[in-house]
Parts: sequence; structure tokens; C-alpha cells
Amino acid sequence: MRLGEHQTVIHDILRRDEQVLRSPERNAEALARSRWALARAIIAYQAFKHHEIFDPVMRRGSPADAAAARRLKAECIASGDAFRTYVAKWSKVSILDHWTEYQAAALALVAAVRCHLARERAATTALLRG
Repeated sequence: MRLGEHQTVIHDILRRDEQVLRSPERNAEALARSRWALARAIIAYQAFKHHEIFDPVMRRGSPADAAAARRLKAECIASGDAFRTYVAKWSKVSILDHWTEYQAAALALVAAVRCHLARERAATTALLRG
């Protein structure tokens, strides 16, 4: 799978999540399954970027490209850490008992991941073009 394919998988999960989150029916089971699907997709995407893009550029790229790759990798790690914190928090409680807070947090996460993917795609494309 390449960068665009990984991002498409993540965007598809986010689109489904957003539909469920905005639905009048509260489907905790579907959202729990989706959280774990998103976790798997983000982990695979992160591993791909680190091993196939960032690490090689840091080793063999120009000093400016290596610095950009280090910055992108650090941002990726921070984003992944934030997602893992989100998953840990919402995997321990009943989201139905905390629906208002959960819905707001989940929709904010959807927006943040989309924003991160867009910024990262642009920066990674520029990095690979040299």
C-alpha cells in the first residue's frame, strides 16, 4: 500500500464514523469496532511512512530534506500519541453514558486527523519531489 492508499482507508473510516456520530441512533458497538479499525489503519500508515519515507530521507536526503523528514516524523509520532490517548480514554468507559463529551471528542478527532492527513500529504509530496 502506498501513501494515498493508506490515507484513503483512513478517510473511509472517518467518513463512516462521522455518519454514525451524527446519526440520531447511538451505536456504541459500531463506534468501538471503528475505533479499533482506525487504530489498525493509523498504525499501518505510521509504520509505512516511517520505514518507507521518513527514515530513508533522514539517512540519505539533503540536510534540508532530512530536517523536514525529522519534523514530519515527530509530528506523526505526536499525532499517533494523541490518538492512542483518545482510544485509551474512550475504551475504558461507556460512551453512551458520556455521549455528549464523547461525540464532541470524536468529531474533533475526525477533524484533527483529516487536517493532519492533508498537511502531511502536502509536506510529504513536497519532500519526495526534493
